[in-house]
Amino acid sequence: MRCIPLRGAHAGRGTHSVAPQDIAFVLPAGADDLTVRPLTMADAEAVTALARADELEVLAEPMTELVDVLGEWRRPSVDLERDSISVWAHERLVAQGFVAGRGSVEAVVTADRRGRGLGTALVAWLRATSSARGLTTMGQTIPLESPAEAFLVAAGARATYDSWVLELLPDHTVPTQPLPEGHVLDLARDDELPAVHRVVDDAFSAWPEREPVPYADWHAEFIEGDEAAPWQRRVVRDGAGAVVGVAMVTASEDGMVWVNQLAVRSDRRGQGLGRALLADSFVAGRRRGLSRAGLSTDSRTGALPLYEGVGMVVTASFRHLVLDV
Repeated sequence: MRCIPLRGAHAGRGTHSVAPQDIAFVLPAGADDLTVRPLTMADAEAVTALARADELEVLAEPMTELVDVLGEWRRPSVDLERDSISVWAHERLVAQGFVAGRGSVEAVVTADRRGRGLGTALVAWLRATSSARGLTTMGQTIPLESPAEAFLVAAGARATYDSWVLELLPDHTVPTQPLPEGHVLDLARDDELPAVHRVVDDAFSAWPEREPVPYADWHAEFIEGDEAAPWQRRVVRDGAGAVVGVAMVTASEDGMVWVNQLAVRSDRRGQGLGRALLADSFVAGRRRGLSRAGLSTDSRTGALPLYEGVGMVVTASFRHLVLDV
């Protein structure tokens, strides 16, 4: 699982929801061979395949994995009947749109169906659905210099931040970072998970245009899946036993240990806890046969020089584009 930070972007507040039949999806002219319906959990593999094909057009390798889609759809705040639309040519998925919550949206049209109005129809539906949920803007993170970037810019989207995927060079290791006296690296216990979430969400909520993620959503995405395991919940505790640093990691299908979330409590930053967690996570992955190590960050964090300084290199670049609804 290698999640680019697509889903944490705030794009206007609101909790109002509507029944799916209130938002019509209007197919473009000449699309009589297509059918439209909301997505279901049974469509996860088709959505993953569509996303990976789209990514391979501009990236060296695809990023989306099935566990990413399932993890997002498991969140209690997600209602696929309300939040999603899919377009099919017989049994083949050719386009999909999803209001992922907190103003983040996802939209993909297969390459052979572009230029026929499907993208415009998706944007119209996503705008209407986002507006019905009380949102004022919607945003998507897409690869730089991709067809999606060109389409959204032409539609009037504005850039708000850039994101990068980084990988540790094969011949590099992150040097072990000594911890302050009384601090220890460990795995999070089940009873500590609310504290783990609090450290992560407090840190990430300091970013501009980012809303808090409810504990139930975070737990569903990172703790409840079949792929989740205790070794993936890495923490630093202080001398009083409080969780003050967190690294949530996963194992990707292509043999990479992926740091999904790295966070340090605000009053403990600057003491090397983040670097210690990073080194610990990468070593833990290699012990489990994962030969690669990576993560993503964005320009809101200012962390890119830190990761480059420990031997990581940028392998893919993205931009978050926002449209008014």
